[in-house]
Amino acid sequence: MPRLNWYLHRLLAMSPSEVVLRLRKRAREFADSHRVTDWSSIKLATNTEFPFLPDREAIPEDLLEALKLDAVRIQAGQWKAFGHLKIQVDDPPRWHHDYHADVDVTSDQPASKLNHRELPKGADIKLVWELSRWQQITRLALAAHYLEDADAGSKCVEWLQDWVGNNPPFKGWNWTSALEAGMRLIQFVWIDALLAPHAEEWGLQPELETLRYEIAPSHFNFAWRHRSFGSSANNHLIGELSGLLAAIVRWPKLAIWGAGIDELQGFWETEVINQFAPDGSNCEQALNYQLFSWELSAVAWLAISSKHRPVSARVEERLRNAVSFYITIQREQECWAYGDSDDATVLPFWFDAKDAAWEWRRWMAHGADGCLGVFWDGLRKGISIPKRVEAMEIVERHSEGDDHGWYQFSHAGMAIRQERDWFMRFDLSPLGYESTCAHGHLDVLHLSIWWRGKAIVVDPGTGAYFGDSKLRNWLASRAAHNGPALSHHEFPKRLGPFLWSAQHSVPAWRHPDPDALQAEWFVPAGTICRKVQDLGDGWRITDDFLPNSSAKDGEFTVRWQFAPGAEITRVKDRSFRVERDGVIVYVLASDDWETVIAEEPSAENANRGEFECVVSARFRLTERAPCLLLTAQAGYKPCVFSTTFLASAPG
Repeated sequence: MPRLNWYLHRLLAMSPSEVVLRLRKRAREFADSHRVTDWSSIKLATNTEFPFLPDREAIPEDLLEALKLDAVRIQAGQWKAFGHLKIQVDDPPRWHHDYHADVDVTSDQPASKLNHRELPKGADIKLVWELSRWQQITRLALAAHYLEDADAGSKCVEWLQDWVGNNPPFKGWNWTSALEAGMRLIQFVWIDALLAPHAEEWGLQPELETLRYEIAPSHFNFAWRHRSFGSSANNHLIGELSGLLAAIVRWPKLAIWGAGIDELQGFWETEVINQFAPDGSNCEQALNYQLFSWELSAVAWLAISSKHRPVSARVEERLRNAVSFYITIQREQECWAYGDSDDATVLPFWFDAKDAAWEWRRWMAHGADGCLGVFWDGLRKGISIPKRVEAMEIVERHSEGDDHGWYQFSHAGMAIRQERDWFMRFDLSPLGYESTCAHGHLDVLHLSIWWRGKAIVVDPGTGAYFGDSKLRNWLASRAAHNGPALSHHEFPKRLGPFLWSAQHSVPAWRHPDPDALQAEWFVPAGTICRKVQDLGDGWRITDDFLPNSSAKDGEFTVRWQFAPGAEITRVKDRSFRVERDGVIVYVLASDDWETVIAEEPSAENANRGEFECVVSARFRLTERAPCLLLTAQAGYKPCVFSTTFLASAPG
């Protein structure tokens, strides 16, 4: 019944035209399951000018050393999923195995008959797909090319041959997503470029030529025919189009299997405009997908520009603004995202995968600095992108956005303030993109706080997608965030993976006085209010709920979730000392709160499977950290429900 209910609501989220396209998609899937295609019938000529690869002399010594270590690690099966989760894989990898759960889901069924949302025995499709995004193989190819490591190059070819043998087109789990096909196209473009200069010397020429025909045409055809649309056209569609563009620039004759560069560029430019708002924010309301969608778009941008084709000024402006948005919203240290995050990146040009978000922000803010700069700056220069693109020097925005010290991104609904050693990120956003709001969390009015570069109050994170639905639902919920959460009213409702019952209203905000920002969020049961006020030595956050006649009562809670590693000590009945990495903040709850409870992580709670105090800074990784849970009864008498954060002990 829950599964049927999800499909019903998913159908209701579609427009009539999308329903027609879904029927067409099913027809295409049926046709694919019966196709026998000679993918070598169209001869592919390789454009060796794309992608441009920087010379070995340009590669920093620390990156060369990292590649050397990674080559040993990867060939020993010591892979990292999502950039941080250590898994031990076989040689060759079992491409349908969830190595985290140690569950094999091998299937030779047509992809159209498989439901990737429900794998058996706790397996997670994200772990299966992660192996087949080929990032580890691309990293190994980087080592092969720049270290002239023939064994590493041979291993890349061997594993790709094994993948082809175990993943025939349109069958099995790795053909259930067009995004995954697009991601593999991007990786294979770079793998081919990295190995091709050495192929003859290393005796790999015939094998690499065969792989081009076994991989590129089928993936190109699949990604084009089954590209995302309607309410599913989010970062997936940008990824599919970016993979198609990279592939068609490398092998122009692929157009016969899908579409030409003119049509692909038109689709891609449309999606950049659709998915990146004028202020640079990504409409999915998820900071990791801001970066992921931008990197995908950068791949497409580079591919298009390598053909000396102009990209519209409007698209360039959106992508530049997206960089400025990211470096302004994301902290240079102690990176914490909001909304969904699976730690996805595209090309493995970073120094260390676990620090990819930090390295990207560093490159965006400081240009050629760091390992990413060697590849991305070199790419821009090497393919002679027009000067207006090459001069993409982004200056970080500071807090002079209005007369009150706050900078509001009007489309994103995010407000930030950098004041003294404090950094505040106040969420005034819509829920997400399109009718499903797939990657949004119910985090409106949530406030994240950094003090002296350390994250103090944090967003709880994502945890998992399909592997642990209860954890995912909790971390995306209203109660897990610190915006006031009504105890007996839930809106909108979580209906399942990547699906909410409705978009919620966007809060109205104003400055009631020069030192404060106040927001009001209208929900069916009434109005939820939050005011953030600068006290000079700290901040006072005042919350309230104004119930209407439909409200059962006025009870609401506020959960101040602290970052992992924080220690909380009660100083008085309603005042606390929070210390993390040598940084101390004092927290005071006003007298009108009905209850004030300091919750500490405990083995007992963990054993009972309770999610209170659970945070997830990285995908598929959870930690427990202390939190402060406040409960209020509003609407019956004048009350002040405030929480004060101070840099020094109160007098």
